Amino acid sequence: MAHNPYKESILSLLRDCPLGLSEYDLIQRLQERDATFAFPGEDADLMLFRKHFLVMNALYQLQTEMFGEGLYLSISPLDIRLVPAQDTGLTDLPTDGVSAPLRDYYLDWDVFDQTSPADVGAMLRRFHERYLAIDERLEALQTLALPADASWDSVRQAYRRLAAQHHPDKGGDPARFRAIRGAYEILLRCYMG
Repeated sequence: MAHNPYKESILSLLRDCPLGLSEYDLIQRLQERDATFAFPGEDADLMLFRKHFLVMNALYQLQTEMFGEGLYLSISPLDIRLVPAQDTGLTDLPTDGVSAPLRDYYLDWDVFDQTSPADVGAMLRRFHERYLAIDERLEALQTLALPADASWDSVRQAYRRLAAQHHPDKGGDPARFRAIRGAYEILLRCYMG
């Protein structure tokens, strides 16, 4: 495994903050402590990606090392902290679920070396598209007067009821009908892929 030059500094910061740090705070403190953690002259988005990658790479390396010393490194964007492994109930590091693929991704130095500004731009676009899709979905559910956890059957029933009530051929408002139809089409994509 390649050497991460920031691993020891990150471990020191974590030991200095037993209540934990967010990833953002960890990056800020690392930048204050180590001037080489700057990447001047790089594309701003690529620079941010590299900082994030190096922090996550160090954290996953440390997670394995610290577990061998009886400590579990809990890694979450808003809460990164060392806790006694015995307090977690874990007898080994998780190898399934979300954490294993993330660990594999961040421990792969090819990802760091080969990710281009265009790749980072594509990742950011996908993130924003997913974020907007969530926003659109919630707005569409509101248009149909449904809760955020509505089932597909509830969506269909609400759509049929509201479409019949607001259909222009039955004296309804055309703009309201179009909004209802648009909301249904958004939800159809969300629920049916």
